[in-house]
Amino acid sequence: MNSKKNIAIEAATDGACSGNPGPGGWGGLIIFNDNSEMEIGGSEQNTTNNRMELTAAIKTLEKLKNFQLKENFKLRTDSKYVIEGYTKWIINWKRNGWKTSAGKSVQNLDLWQKIDDLRIKNLEMVFVKGHSGDKQNERVDLIATNYSKGIPLFSEVKKSQAAIDFSKEAETIEVQKLFSKNELLEKFAEKKYFLNSSELNKLLGEESFIFIKKYKLFEWRNWKLIPKNQKYWIIEKKNT
Repeated sequence: MNSKKNIAIEAATDGACSGNPGPGGWGGLIIFNDNSEMEIGGSEQNTTNNRMELTAAIKTLEKLKNFQLKENFKLRTDSKYVIEGYTKWIINWKRNGWKTSAGKSVQNLDLWQKIDDLRIKNLEMVFVKGHSGDKQNERVDLIATNYSKGIPLFSEVKKSQAAIDFSKEAETIEVQKLFSKNELLEKFAEKKYFLNSSELNKLLGEESFIFIKKYKLFEWRNWKLIPKNQKYWIIEKKNT
């Protein structure tokens, strides 16, 4: 996704926690002018619902910093805690040296300071009632809830599967290389071709370099590599 061309037009966030405190998850959704979307999410083992709500907003704001935003950009959340803190409470907390009006330390101070540092000009936080059928809120709620249960985003599952597929493909290629190498050895042995040390090293690979350098008979898989005429090697198949 090209951050210079794509314009973010709206975002949504949500947090979830089982036990409060307990295992939690957060989710974010960014929608772009070309109808593309970005889903993000994560989890923590021992946290609270408020921390997950704040984390969802923080992680989404971090992503939004990479994109151009449309005018009057709105970030939708069902957390009045995040909205009130972001728009009102922080002003007084900072004035009081990050203390509440009662002189107590602000809860989740680390996250409030992070979100304050990430402020985006003209970004508006909008309250949306949770579990009310709002499409975007339902999506980020599902992401957050799934993460709290240890279920990753589908896109991450696809990435993981792609890594497995690539690994399998790499293994297949290695087997094919080995088969081709044995075919060449078979032909050289059959024709009794002479190979110099450099040619043999290229054929067998770097793992055989130390044996070739010693210029003494050695075995590789099904083959015997025999020094010949003080300069060359011949290949013979081992008796099986």
